[in-house]
Amino acid sequence: MYEVAIIGMFVVTLVTTLVIDAPIPVALIIGYVIFFNYGLHHDHEVGDLLRMSAKGLKTVLPILALFAIIGMLTASWRAAGTIPAIACASTRVIGAGTLVPLTFLLCCAMSMLMGSSFGTSATMGVICMTIGTTMGVSPALMGGAILSGSFFGDRCSPMSSSAALVATLTGTEVFDNVNRMMRTAVAPFLLSVALYIVLGAGAAGTADMPDLVGPFAETFDLSVVVFLPALVVLALSLAKVDVRRTMLASLACALVITVAVQGQPLESLPGLLLWGYHAPDPQIAGLVNGGGIVSMAEIALIVATVSTYSGLFSGTGLLDNANRQVTLLARRTTPFMGVLATSLITSFIACDQILVVMLADQLCDRTEHDGSALALDLENSAILVPALTPWSTSCAGILSFVGAPVSSILFACFAYLVPLWTLAISLFQRHNPAFAESRAARVLGLDERDDVRRWLDAEGNLA
Repeated sequence: MYEVAIIGMFVVTLVTTLVIDAPIPVALIIGYVIFFNYGLHHDHEVGDLLRMSAKGLKTVLPILALFAIIGMLTASWRAAGTIPAIACASTRVIGAGTLVPLTFLLCCAMSMLMGSSFGTSATMGVICMTIGTTMGVSPALMGGAILSGSFFGDRCSPMSSSAALVATLTGTEVFDNVNRMMRTAVAPFLLSVALYIVLGAGAAGTADMPDLVGPFAETFDLSVVVFLPALVVLALSLAKVDVRRTMLASLACALVITVAVQGQPLESLPGLLLWGYHAPDPQIAGLVNGGGIVSMAEIALIVATVSTYSGLFSGTGLLDNANRQVTLLARRTTPFMGVLATSLITSFIACDQILVVMLADQLCDRTEHDGSALALDLENSAILVPALTPWSTSCAGILSFVGAPVSSILFACFAYLVPLWTLAISLFQRHNPAFAESRAARVLGLDERDDVRRWLDAEGNLA
């Protein structure tokens, strides 16, 4: 009962933070104090609790370094003209009847390149919403397409910080996870495109397409060379080069273009990498400003703070009972059902994608007997569920960036379809254990690591 009260205090802290619009890290630091005191109440020494915290923090040090690289990369792509050029090229293929499905596809492409739902919504999302507003298309429908597309790459891009986090937590390889995630998402992706085509056909506006090339061309050289940083990421990702090396290569390419092509002074690069890009023309500032190491500070603080929770939770046994309940649910249904239910509950409580992922990993570590299987479950649930939670930082931030209403959640097709599709497959596999060996399973990204027969007891329940 005492454990329930402790978790309740943490929930109240998070909710209060949300209501008063205080920074999430403040609530997490208070949460750390709450959990630390729980350990003291259970006769753990201060030194032991600090070592538990440090053990948890140590597991995410690589991802914290990656956050800094991502911040520098997104700033350099802006300064090099890569993002403006992609945005301008995209407007050439958009028409009134195709705006909604192409908004989804363009945001998917941008999020795969950037690996950031926030970065995608703040760039391509803003551009598409501007076009949609001008053409009289429903803001809710546009917001849903942007939300779906932004989370496409946030879930499965090699550049994604959340994909890197899941790989770190589960002890798996990013590129292996990405390959499996792409396969499991094919059916939901195609169905999402079909739905947006149908919905977009009935919502087509009549106004003319706004001109973006003119304003961008006044600040940037938009020649073919500025696409190179994106092509570097694409080529090295296909070659399965380590994600950090891929990002650093793209960063170096973008910085050379920033100086040699865009004419930025060499001495301005340290400030660019630290504080992000700031356009001299206020007309385009809202479309391209951002990036930099500082832009990743909050998410880095969130991950660092929450990582200490995992050490405290495992050392003090605070979540042992909740862990048993999740494992019991997984055994009675399917492992993915346990992870999805946990993701839904923690998303409603935690309000932040990173926190949801880390809590779900902590609570669901016994639902799967393989790190890759758990990584796939987390990517198909904990990464996407926050997009459907109105008060989560992920959902609220994206909708705020693009000026879309909360009702946009109703049209975030991809974020619904991936968990539902995965749940359907898991239920089918439960009743057809040999499915893991089939060719269809390979096409869907499943293999022997997902074979539930290894964990069935004599009565057919998950052991």
